[in-house]
Amino acid sequence: MIRAIVRVLALGAGLGVGPVLAADLPPAINQSYAVYSHGFRVLAISARYGVTPMGYAVRATMRSGGLMGLLFHMDITSQATGRFVADGVRPLTYDSAGFSRGADRHVVMAYENGRARIALQTPPETGRDPIPADDLAPAVDSLSALMRLQQAVRTRHACDGSAVVFDGARLLRMEARTVGTGQMPDDSRQPYRGAALRCDFSDVQIAGFRGSEGPDSPARRPILGSVWFQDVSGRGETAVRIVFDHPKLGRLTVLLRPGA
Repeated sequence: MIRAIVRVLALGAGLGVGPVLAADLPPAINQSYAVYSHGFRVLAISARYGVTPMGYAVRATMRSGGLMGLLFHMDITSQATGRFVADGVRPLTYDSAGFSRGADRHVVMAYENGRARIALQTPPETGRDPIPADDLAPAVDSLSALMRLQQAVRTRHACDGSAVVFDGARLLRMEARTVGTGQMPDDSRQPYRGAALRCDFSDVQIAGFRGSEGPDSPARRPILGSVWFQDVSGRGETAVRIVFDHPKLGRLTVLLRPGA
């Protein structure tokens, strides 16, 4: 579940300004999301971001709470910087650290001549099929993949595209397609209403499986969902509502909080 939420929720999240982009970025924008499962609030995401036509800097923190906080503890901060290029994004830095899956974890990705590699990973991801370096090389980090999607929405009012994504343990393929503008579903918890651009997405793991994750494992099933974008005052088109079906936990709903 965590890998899916991080990739989807980063659609406008975060700011960790690196030295390459710091001089170019406008003032940071803060926003936050609430995540619901079966009617209960289970996660909170705080976010800052800075974007220019040339590049981006992203930082997002995810913390468990409510019902989920009673089941397990999670507190993760991920940040990335990169540049927009003709065919998408070129990540420059990625760092993700915090408590997840019962341990303190830290992953740093390095990008050299457009090729990704793991620069630091503690603790090591044991018990998984190794990912060949050539398969990992074209991958981007999850935050950069979503910044690419957000940039497409803001510049073309469309979200069609795909990316290979590495989240520190698994290699995934993420695809999105434009559905069109229409009314968002009624939801009493939702502060944003009315017409919005809807994009549907899929997220499927393609490598980095555990030995126990056979052909029928939930890990091999695609995660399907939808995201709605509205022009939020002062921010541009922003993901205000996200819904997706998780193989184990069922339907999760993610809502942008007003004024955050």
